[in-house]
Amino acid sequence: MPQTPHDTPGHAEPAVPASQGPDQTDRVVIAAAEELGVGCPCDMVVVDDATGELTAFALESVAEHEDAVVLSWTSSLTLAAALRERFAAQIEAGRLRVPSGAGEVPLEQAVAEVEGHLMVLMRLPKAVHALEDRARRLAEAVRASGQSGLEIVAGGRVKHMTRAQNEALATVFEEVRASRGIGKSRALVATELREEPPAPAAAEGKTRITVHGQLRDLALRGIGAVFSAAAADAGSLLLLDALDQAMAAGELGTPEAPVEAAADLGCGNGLMTAYLAAALPVATVLGSDVDADAVGSTRETLAANGLERENVRVSWDDALSRVDGASLDLVLLNPPFHDGTVVDATLVQGLLDAAARVLRPGGQLWFVHNSHLRYRTEVERRVGPVQQRARDRRFTVLSATR
Repeated sequence: MPQTPHDTPGHAEPAVPASQGPDQTDRVVIAAAEELGVGCPCDMVVVDDATGELTAFALESVAEHEDAVVLSWTSSLTLAAALRERFAAQIEAGRLRVPSGAGEVPLEQAVAEVEGHLMVLMRLPKAVHALEDRARRLAEAVRASGQSGLEIVAGGRVKHMTRAQNEALATVFEEVRASRGIGKSRALVATELREEPPAPAAAEGKTRITVHGQLRDLALRGIGAVFSAAAADAGSLLLLDALDQAMAAGELGTPEAPVEAAADLGCGNGLMTAYLAAALPVATVLGSDVDADAVGSTRETLAANGLERENVRVSWDDALSRVDGASLDLVLLNPPFHDGTVVDATLVQGLLDAAARVLRPGGQLWFVHNSHLRYRTEVERRVGPVQQRARDRRFTVLSATR
């Protein structure tokens, strides 16, 4: 997904460990849930479980209730696969559901299939709008399916918690309170669902891009924790400006050698996918991301701009794993470079290898990275000959020919 140096839910998660015990934030969520009363017969929902320990606790909590089910939903396909591997026996026994596979399942759709009173365990997203979106989608599922109630226990590190998180939950719940702290972590407990909580709605933004030399207004949409929400990030804009100039100069996408198939690897909020759909009206265009929030955001961005069509698709996929080798003429990539606050070059290598695999001979990868990092040699070694297309104080755009 398009990234500047920030945490990147689309590609940077480690695999869920086999079991190392709950961390401090897991423990405060578990303690608050126990205090609230997990002994209800109720179904448990776990959202974006980074360690697997909240899922393990939820399974243990409902073990005595024969018909109770745990749903562990995560926007990350990588985390979903790791959870499915760790809890394969519980999934086989029908005690646990972890949505994954060829199509992403929106949070509200997954929760709507769970019956009864719901207790939701989760970590607080970093962005307040993401927390509000999660709460609204959970409430929407409960309201639409006629379930009997909803409670949320969401934990985080105290240094990252703000009053705005309480206020976001209060738009959906009558009561929001903080739990007792454990170490440097605390949980927010939201109960008593409002009679008419606000419906979920994507964040809305807009930008201007150049398509075949003509300025065009572009609406952007952001769902959940998608990077950059509904804003255009500067790295992607620099790449698109350079790409459009190259197209105008006849360097790719000419009548003699048209771009027939293109992909935005890590589509984020859909900015670059929308450009491809607008600039290449007869080509097959794919927006792909490992993050379900990004997939939903890209779909809404395409719809908001009237760019939906049969040959434009969006896929919940890890590094284009379902795309045939040597099948694309053009791949755009604005990848993650940071795992937390630490620069991690290995996050890019697998994506470069994926681009190399799916590009046809003569196909091009267009790649943007932070200017203080040095990736030209890595791109050339993994993909092919490289040209620098644009550079400013923050970002550098390279193209590589397969």
